[in-house]
Amino acid sequence: MQKNKGENDLLSAFIENPNTNGKYKVVLIVVLNERYGDYSFCRVAFDEFSDYPRYLYKKGPSNGTNATPTSKIAGDIGKTFQNRFLKWFQNYETYDISEEEKESLKKMNMAIRDQKETILADLQEKFSQKKSDENAIITLGIERDGEMSYLGDQQVFKNILLRKGKDKYYLKSQGKSLGKDSACSVCKEVKEEVYGFAIPWTFHTFDKPGFIAGGFEVNESWKNTPVCFDCATRLEVGKKYIEENLDYGFYGFRYLLVPKLTMAGDENEALEEVLDILGNKDEKRKIKINREIKNRITADENEIFAFVKDQKDFFSNSLIFYKKEQSSYRILLLIEGILPSRLKALFNAKEKVDERFNIYNDSILSETQREKNHLEFNFGVLRRFFPSESKNRTFDKIFLEMVDKIFVGDQISYHLLIDFIMSKVREAFVKDYSTNITTLNGFLLLHYIEKLNLFKANKAEMKEMNERGSEVLRIEELESLPLEQRIERFFEANKAFFNSDGKKATFLEGVLTQKLLNIQWMDKKATPFRTKLHGLKMNEPLIKRLLPEIQNKLEEYGKNYYRDLESIIAHYFVLAGVNWKEVDDELSFYFVLGMDMHKLFKNTKEMDEQIGEGA
Repeated sequence: MQKNKGENDLLSAFIENPNTNGKYKVVLIVVLNERYGDYSFCRVAFDEFSDYPRYLYKKGPSNGTNATPTSKIAGDIGKTFQNRFLKWFQNYETYDISEEEKESLKKMNMAIRDQKETILADLQEKFSQKKSDENAIITLGIERDGEMSYLGDQQVFKNILLRKGKDKYYLKSQGKSLGKDSACSVCKEVKEEVYGFAIPWTFHTFDKPGFIAGGFEVNESWKNTPVCFDCATRLEVGKKYIEENLDYGFYGFRYLLVPKLTMAGDENEALEEVLDILGNKDEKRKIKINREIKNRITADENEIFAFVKDQKDFFSNSLIFYKKEQSSYRILLLIEGILPSRLKALFNAKEKVDERFNIYNDSILSETQREKNHLEFNFGVLRRFFPSESKNRTFDKIFLEMVDKIFVGDQISYHLLIDFIMSKVREAFVKDYSTNITTLNGFLLLHYIEKLNLFKANKAEMKEMNERGSEVLRIEELESLPLEQRIERFFEANKAFFNSDGKKATFLEGVLTQKLLNIQWMDKKATPFRTKLHGLKMNEPLIKRLLPEIQNKLEEYGKNYYRDLESIIAHYFVLAGVNWKEVDDELSFYFVLGMDMHKLFKNTKEMDEQIGEGA
């Protein structure tokens, strides 16, 4: 997973940014003058932090020196100078470099040692010039013929960093994991040394039963994942590339998008082309600038899916959902083999469903609701019903399972979704909140899953119904029709869901119920009939019992403008017969869906009296 650009790529695997928190804004540079291979102290320069690779910073152990002379100044500059800077040069003999390079370091050490009091005084004077809320780092600079160079320009320091970088591949506090003359698990070649801690994502440990190739002995653990130095550094570069270019947010999680070639040919050349495509920040920025919100299926503004979907299927993608815990990574979900064409199918389904829901945005939601809760599919709709935490429970696991099924095309339980949707709707209902945003998002989710043909039961039948009921409703067209035709038109457009007379009767009774509640609110500024709805825990007997009760209440108020609607409901009751096949949660959903879509079925009389205008 890397574009091989030689030593600079290898170095980038080890170099750290000392200013990740944005507070290390000052750089104190101990400048040595170099002339014909000899060194002498010149000055301490005060500079602004920039271009962090030039400093070659790599943090070392707390009781030792860093990989190079660059260090953060922690409190006492004198201690940092003595323990991190001076000591680094004093250890020149221990570094794994050539004798010629050691000789250069020896001369630098002598130049610094001879002037250490002067250097420290200059450092303290310069350090006092920084602002109180700023921190500083100390580093070395070499001046030749009036031109300054940094550690990143000096080959000797780069060599030391490269060789020191390998320590972490086989050394941990628990011990050493180093194999000799063994095959690398990555390149398959026998190498002089292979390391046990070289996999850059620490998804595994060596003290648990799942990782027992080394017999629980750390010094034998390299046998699990032996990696040579060249492959280790390339893995490190790949990790850095992916984290900088292909790491995204996903509703409380992070995921890595890892491409894999699906075609034959020059693998390196093809992979480089893939990474150029995926890592092309300019192209992705254009998408963001164009604000193609409808081309996103997540809330991450930098989402890459909209970009990948337009590529050809010469590479697939793995999605690694992970959680970082201290220095370790825990894989929560791995989705493999996602082709661009599959992503395109997800976006096509979104586009069609979003278009069909325009009528509900326009006719049901208030202007404020449209701004905050515009009905369009993204995985936030799914997350709404499987939240990270609700009533001291977490639904992360089932949410990720649903995400997995949607991406790979596995079947999903319709009734499971209905159960979770109704749980959130009832939660809003019992708190006397508006349910329409939750209900309509539930209907939107059902439409999306159905459009992808992922529901388990009657898959072929639902697909056929979906194709026959795929026309987009327009509010102007609907309002121009008489009530009975309007209802038929609505059911036909949503035929995949209104496939029984029981569902139709329940939905329309929900419409009628909300109309009664609207009248009660206008008359009493209260809705006492809500108590008759049993917290939206509906069933067939309750639904059948409610119809005459609603009619009686409307007659009592002298505002029964809905006799034609009542007649249609009764007609569907007759057609539905007894012992309906729908489960209670399903009936509850269709009932509240009718309540929240009542505005689609207004008549002239209630419009004249402005009944339900604010509902």
